[in-house]
Amino acid sequence: MNQTEKIYFPNLDGLRFFAFFAVFINHAVVSLGYFGGNKPYDFAKENLLKNGDLGVSFFFVLSGFLITYLLLSEKANRGSINIKHFYFRRVLRIWPVYFLVVALCLWVFPLLHNHIPEHFPIGVSTSSINKWLYIGFAGNFDYVFHGISNVLIGVLWSVSVEEQFYLFWPLVIAFIPRKYLLATFLLIISGSVAFRYFYADGAIMIIKFHSLSSMSDLATGALIAYLATDAAFIERFKTISGNVIKLVYIVAVIIMPLRLYLWKLGAHYTLGSSFFPVVFSLIFAFMVMEQNYAQHSFYKISRWKIISSLGQYTYGMYCYHMIVFFCIIFAMHLLGANVWCINYKAFICLSITSLFTTILVSMLSYHFFERFFLNLKNKFS
Repeated sequence: MNQTEKIYFPNLDGLRFFAFFAVFINHAVVSLGYFGGNKPYDFAKENLLKNGDLGVSFFFVLSGFLITYLLLSEKANRGSINIKHFYFRRVLRIWPVYFLVVALCLWVFPLLHNHIPEHFPIGVSTSSINKWLYIGFAGNFDYVFHGISNVLIGVLWSVSVEEQFYLFWPLVIAFIPRKYLLATFLLIISGSVAFRYFYADGAIMIIKFHSLSSMSDLATGALIAYLATDAAFIERFKTISGNVIKLVYIVAVIIMPLRLYLWKLGAHYTLGSSFFPVVFSLIFAFMVMEQNYAQHSFYKISRWKIISSLGQYTYGMYCYHMIVFFCIIFAMHLLGANVWCINYKAFICLSITSLFTTILVSMLSYHFFERFFLNLKNKFS
């Protein structure tokens, strides 16, 4: 086994699960038919729960870090990067689940369309989407061009962005000398901010879903991977104060609700929405570094064994959870339940049931479907 294969960051598995959980809660809030009325819940929804989409931003930062760290390590250890093997490994990890979900959403669930009443909480129609964009890992552009019409398959937009990133990123690391990489990453981050500012023109779909807009998250992850391969920098980071670590987490919690009120900036909305994502990218990058290297962390997530063990299933959880939502709601509808406007207790019950079902489905998928392809990755290590 070579050195690159041995690289593992145990504290990131738990963070990966919490990133998924944030996305899950965000989607449960808007998909399960509960519209509020409970004051504590309404306050939490408006100021916290709707921030669940930040989980995707965390996934991007984490992917940028892990992929760049592995590529830099391979280049340092071997003198070059086997780009073909990199592509094969990514295909074997991403494609099986991705295309299973695509097949279900494009050709199986639409068969139920005539049995679903109007204004059902989760639609299955594919009439308003471009199927080829999802087949070609460009589903995020379906959101940009056509809006959100099918969330079952639409949730794959972030996987599309990551696949686009994987396509060109090994070329960046392989052919740009290390001494120019820091400037390259900073340039990409700046370019992403500039894209949001000059081309979004207040269009939320571009700001949230366009590949160039998301690139600042991925490049921020790459930036800290570059720093993490510098032994001197890591030695300095290890001694960072525990009070500083706590302060960063406190600041993150305080400013999180502010992003939901950027629209109040009026004419300055585009400016704020262009720069604010970088703030959270940097916070997430700090979390990754703190969990990996800081010696004075107030808590290492790997100590939470159950949560950390679920980290390996989060890709499946992310891809399957909207399908689970639909199946549970549709089953309730067939049993005669009112799924258009449920009460608070039903919402809690549905959310918990959906979460555990998603975990179960993802575990079964991993062990009885994905593992076959993952074992083939050894041939391209």
